[in-house]
Amino acid sequence: MRSRLLRIDGDEFLGESSSIADVDFDFQNLPVRIVLTREVSFSHPTLDKLRLARVGQEVEVPFWVAEELTKASFAKYREEEQMDLAALSKVHWKETVPSSTQLPQLQPSFYCMLRRFLLNLKNASGQDPSKSREYERAESLSRDIISCRLRKIASFAAAPGSSADLVKNMTREEHALYAQMRDAINEWKMSMLEGESQ
Repeated sequence: MRSRLLRIDGDEFLGESSSIADVDFDFQNLPVRIVLTREVSFSHPTLDKLRLARVGQEVEVPFWVAEELTKASFAKYREEEQMDLAALSKVHWKETVPSSTQLPQLQPSFYCMLRRFLLNLKNASGQDPSKSREYERAESLSRDIISCRLRKIASFAAAPGSSADLVKNMTREEHALYAQMRDAINEWKMSMLEGESQ
C-alpha cells in the first residue's frame, strides 16, 4: 500500500492510495467476534485460544478464520458483525435523503462487507427463489448508495476549498478515489489556465 501526503485547505495529513485488493487484505485480517457453536478440537497456532473456549462463548479471531469456522459450522457471527438487507436499507435511507449534501459516515469495512453480502446472496439465490429477490433488492440498494456517494465525492473533489471534515467520513476506497479525482481535476484546471496564458 502506498502512502502519500494530502493537502486539503492548507491541512496536511497522510493519505493512503488503496486498491481494493489492499483494503480487502487488511479486512481479512481485522479481528471479528464470533460465537462458538461446536467445540474446536484441532490444533493450529491461530486457533489455540479457541480450544480453550467453550461452546456459546464469544471469541475474537481474524476475519479469515471466522469465515472458515462459520462455513464449517464451528461458529456463527454475532448479529452486529454481519450485513443484512435491513442494515443496507438503513444506509440507503441516509444516503438518499434528498436535501442531504453531506457524506454520512460508513463503517470502515462497509464495502468489504457489502461485497461478501452480495456474493453470499447471489450464491444462495440458486437454491432459494426468495434469496434471488433479496439479492436483486440488495444489488439495487447498493448501486443507489454507490451512485449517491460518488456524486458527492466528485463534487467535493471539484470544489476549490474542500475541508478535512469532508474526508473523515470516507472509507479508504473512497479516500483513494477522492485523492485521484482531486489531482486529476486540479491538473486539468491548471492545463486549461496555462493554455489561456500562452
